[in-house]
Amino acid sequence: MNPPRTPTPNACLIAILLITRDSSGDKLTFHYPPKPTVDTPLPPNSTYTASSASSSAASDVASSGDEDDDRQSLTTLHDLTAVERSESGSRIGRRRSRKAVVPEEPAEEEETTKDDGGPPWETVLGFKADFLAGLLAPKAGMCKRKFELTVDDVVFLGFPLHVRPDGTWRKKKKRRGRGTEEEELKERMEEAVVVDRGSDVEEEEEKEEDVGKEEEAEEEEGVEATAATAAGANGGDVADEEKDGDDEGSSTHGGGMSMFHVVFVLNPPEMEYHFRTKQIFNEVVKRFARALKYEQAKDGYVWREAVKINRLRDKAFPLTPSTAGMPFSELWRQILEQSGLAYAISRIFTDISQNKIAHIFLNNALGLSLQIPITTETSVLPCITDPQIPGLPLTTADSFGDDDNEGDNLLVRHFTLLFLVDVDSILKDIAAESSDSSNSLAHFVKSCKPSMSFLQISNSSGIPLHNIQVMARHLIHWRKARAIPPIHHRDIYIVSPNADMKHLHTLIPVYAKLFPTLPTLPKILSLLSQKPKQFAAFIPSRDHRSAYCDILAWLLRHGLVTQLRNFAWIRVTRDIKLRVFREQQQQQTALLSRSLSLSRSISRSRSPSPEPSRADIVASAAFAYEPHPEDPAFEESIVLAPHQASAVESAWLEMMTRGQPPDVRALWDRLLKYLNGQHAIEKIAVREGISRRDVRRVLGVFDEYIIYVSIDPQL
Repeated sequence: MNPPRTPTPNACLIAILLITRDSSGDKLTFHYPPKPTVDTPLPPNSTYTASSASSSAASDVASSGDEDDDRQSLTTLHDLTAVERSESGSRIGRRRSRKAVVPEEPAEEEETTKDDGGPPWETVLGFKADFLAGLLAPKAGMCKRKFELTVDDVVFLGFPLHVRPDGTWRKKKKRRGRGTEEEELKERMEEAVVVDRGSDVEEEEEKEEDVGKEEEAEEEEGVEATAATAAGANGGDVADEEKDGDDEGSSTHGGGMSMFHVVFVLNPPEMEYHFRTKQIFNEVVKRFARALKYEQAKDGYVWREAVKINRLRDKAFPLTPSTAGMPFSELWRQILEQSGLAYAISRIFTDISQNKIAHIFLNNALGLSLQIPITTETSVLPCITDPQIPGLPLTTADSFGDDDNEGDNLLVRHFTLLFLVDVDSILKDIAAESSDSSNSLAHFVKSCKPSMSFLQISNSSGIPLHNIQVMARHLIHWRKARAIPPIHHRDIYIVSPNADMKHLHTLIPVYAKLFPTLPTLPKILSLLSQKPKQFAAFIPSRDHRSAYCDILAWLLRHGLVTQLRNFAWIRVTRDIKLRVFREQQQQQTALLSRSLSLSRSISRSRSPSPEPSRADIVASAAFAYEPHPEDPAFEESIVLAPHQASAVESAWLEMMTRGQPPDVRALWDRLLKYLNGQHAIEKIAVREGISRRDVRRVLGVFDEYIIYVSIDPQL
């Protein structure tokens, strides 16, 4: 089972601090934003809506800033390792220009010195920088584990890392032999499945403060594999990269630095404190810290960047009082432009605060993608006290199956992908890199249709179901698609109660451009707002079916419509109960009669007395008993679990099939397990491999014994 996710994403980020320790002591080397405050509001465009989360609107695609970001998260199934579990990162194809994302400071008087004559960065969040550095720089015994410190309403969260006693940053590990490319690809794909499955195990491990040595070694191997893949993509020699990794255990990169600590400063809501801190720690803080540790162990990356930042600060604020210092905003601008680590920290702060995926590139070798998972759909409408999420798709379909014991097989067989961005855009991102995994992913994207289940896609494209599962999870995790039941013109669709109608005016021109010759968007929504009926009723002819299904997929992508799914229970009528009761009485009477006859024959041989026996009295009473019309034992009832029916419930169900043809009875037995109010009627055909016509025929035969509802019982 996947970990719970917040109804609305909220990183609660105030700032990110970089603390280092060298021979001169603890230092707050860098922080972002330049002037953080405890009550810093989220950026104006960080207000959560379903469209901003899915990036499905045309405006979202156009304003993505740089296509490389999307490319980073799509083209690297090689980076999906079990080591990184649910926080699997993806490779970055190339580095973006830092100048394009340097935030503009509001127009204000430039500040070069504080009132006490010191540099402006000596005070952060109302604390002296030296005090914060000492507070957030734990001793070696407290490193390599979760660091959490709360001061008033502010939380300092990090994963400090300390140099080993032998002066190295990583323990030298034994080199493992490499298998064939086919075995390696298969192993990586199998590991990728653990990306989501391993979250529960990881949660249990996180409850302990000390991280196990084996788990740490595995995660470091995952970071190394990601870096090696990125090196290969950038034209580097992967073998040389791995060779460098083998020498890391004996290297002493890092100069005089003995500890570094990237601290995330948060102000989470009081009622969500534990969930928010745990989520950002698992998904962002720890992964970023371990990636930095890998690069530091390789060639002293963190130390070099810290030295570079300190030199820029010293140059901007010289010790000579007569020399005018550089404006504070200009200094931070130069730091972001010249320091790759500072730039990466700024990207993480900006993107995570806006509920986006942060793509960073460390040391020109390691690509990393960080995000806080967001809710992509909901089966329950929020109550008046819950946060509202306009436009979030509303569905009662569980993409991982309705039964806990069925698990991920349902995602492979009976679901499909609904792309949240244009397919051409996804293919363009994939085409930027050429590898076996990229080609397979592109083939899957081209073969995937919202009207075809994964099983049908596998049969038509030749892609194994297991590989489809891996690639589908990859696209879902990186917000490029979501899993849905295959759309069908015989299903019923309605306007979603959670549709964001405030943004309808922005979607109308986009819709008109895509479907210029078909009914307008308001017209389509008007039709779907009427009495629920099959979508086929709105299709003029068979020739229009494909175009209207494209419209339906577009409406589902933007959360404007949802499928109305029907659920059913078996109702046992009074007549069925009476018939079963009378039949059982007759069977008991017949049994008593045979017993009575035997008893009489024995008694005649011994005694001629005509006196009626007790068996005669019981048999006469059985024949004479007729249940009262108001007897509560014969009131109508519902069989809650027909696949686990009791003896008397089984007798009722069998009585319903009396007089029916054998084929109807056989199909009825196959359908019984779905008539418990927990399974949608629409999924029976695909689950059992029978036609929709046969399902409708059988349900029609037993219509008087079935209660239908069109709302999920959880709503």
